[in-house]
Amino acid sequence: MYSEALVITMPVQVLLWTAAIWDLRHRRIPNVLVLSGALVGIVLQMVVFGSDGLLSALAGLGAGLVILMPGYLLGTTGAGDAKLMAAVGTFLGPYNVLIAGLVSLIVGGVIALGFMFLALFSANSPSPWQRYGLMFRTLVATGRPVYLRPADGEVMGRKFPFAVSIALGTSMFLIWQSPLNGIAS
Repeated sequence: MYSEALVITMPVQVLLWTAAIWDLRHRRIPNVLVLSGALVGIVLQMVVFGSDGLLSALAGLGAGLVILMPGYLLGTTGAGDAKLMAAVGTFLGPYNVLIAGLVSLIVGGVIALGFMFLALFSANSPSPWQRYGLMFRTLVATGRPVYLRPADGEVMGRKFPFAVSIALGTSMFLIWQSPLNGIAS
């Protein structure tokens, strides 16, 4: 049981942190990395769990893609991030990738809030708070939401390396799910 978990967990961690470092440096995730990761996930699932593993890997690929697809379609998440989550799904299967994806979204939200609050103390970039206030007042006055794009240089207008959130969130999930957690007692 522990060896099966390690066979799946170690390669997905390598994929996650390689993608995170690449995204931090280049603000993109290479397709060859994501495709290689997905193929390794599918093969490992087949080797460890047979035909059930293949089905789990393919369902996980679909579920991982679906969880970040709305963000991609709205333009808030990059295609590489959605493909990375799909590749992670080949290792984790559909249920676990959905939970890991939700944890990753929460981590990304916390990081984004941190950036937003840091903007309050930064003299180098325009604050988003005036823009948010205007959007809120418009909603209250008209009953209709309005979106105002971030100003040039505003912290919320910068590209965010979401692969870091995916790596942190998925790693947190894997640690929480680890069969080694119960051994300490």
